[in-house]
Amino acid sequence: MKKHLIALSLGTLALGIAEFCMMSILSGVAADLNVSIPQAGHFVSAYASGVCIGALLMVIFARNLGLKTLLLLIVGFIFFGNALTVFAFDYWSMLGARLIAGLPHGAYFGVGAIVATQLAKKGEASKDVCLMVAGMTVANLIGVPLGSFLSWAVTWRLAFMIVAAVAALVFIGIKIWIPALPALPDHGFSAQFRFLTHLTPWLVLGAIGFGNGGFFAYYSYVNPIMENLASVPASLMSAVITLAGFGMVCGNLLAAKLSRRVGSAALACLGQAVLCCSLILLFFSAQLTWIAIALTVIAAGCVFFISGPEQVLILQNAKEGQLLAAAMGQVAFNFGNAVGAWLGGLPIEAGHPENWSCVPASVLAGIGFLLLFATWKIHSAKSAEKEQAQ
Repeated sequence: MKKHLIALSLGTLALGIAEFCMMSILSGVAADLNVSIPQAGHFVSAYASGVCIGALLMVIFARNLGLKTLLLLIVGFIFFGNALTVFAFDYWSMLGARLIAGLPHGAYFGVGAIVATQLAKKGEASKDVCLMVAGMTVANLIGVPLGSFLSWAVTWRLAFMIVAAVAALVFIGIKIWIPALPALPDHGFSAQFRFLTHLTPWLVLGAIGFGNGGFFAYYSYVNPIMENLASVPASLMSAVITLAGFGMVCGNLLAAKLSRRVGSAALACLGQAVLCCSLILLFFSAQLTWIAIALTVIAAGCVFFISGPEQVLILQNAKEGQLLAAAMGQVAFNFGNAVGAWLGGLPIEAGHPENWSCVPASVLAGIGFLLLFATWKIHSAKSAEKEQAQ
């Protein structure tokens, strides 16, 4: 892997642990800070709020900075926010620390994707963005389970110490391995939003939100589904989660490999179709242990199979607003997670078995597929027009 991609992927590794680890250590954090589990859930929401706020702040205050300088500033915030989390001592200090830790999340993915695209060889932009996102998949495979174990064996604070340490390494890696890159052309504040007057960016952002919402409508309830319906012992749930993380890694790497031969729109459309089908099949086969586990791994793989191509698509259709567009992709991702988890719980609250979370999940994923299919058709039409013009 190219050295600059190693640095960028380490950054997504740090962000993956920072974002997802809190969900696996929530009970320990709540007990240590003397708050209830619902109150501790606010720490997850605070991070997601920071993701949304950080995207707008970047466009307002940092759009004139050189890309390398901006990336170093963002990584500094990753270090600072997670260092604050280590020393949180009550509800309010943790809430503030998590908000600050979330600020650089969307901005990092946005600027990192732009840097990876600019430094990529011709025809390899999608592959390089996939490799950058690979850190997030490794976080789910290794980082989050490790953080959960360290929380149980030592202290939950150690997980965020690791994130801060990785952020420091990322800072050094970017400083050494990424060349100086100028700021993107600045056509004014309002120009950053001009791409939103076109249809295609909304299709891609909608696909990100609905597609990821579909997965998390199911995955938020994977524990009760596996234990109560698929008869997986509680002692083996960590193995199931690890397998799902392995699926994420494989899906991401497969997309990187196929991106050399298949366009981003077609690739994302294919992955979304498989995700939708796997969620439908999970509804009907949740009681079949090994089939349910296999379909969960496939669904998890699809999420990160799609992620890189979607990030490239949003950049391709952003024109003057690439910084905002790339960060909005992460806002859509987190918004989809939150809404998907809520919708997936509604059938369960109504008294249906846990596998009924797959109903809203497959509907959301199906909408995501239709939006990506429309994007693919638009891209195909534009490509045909260019070929005829030549």
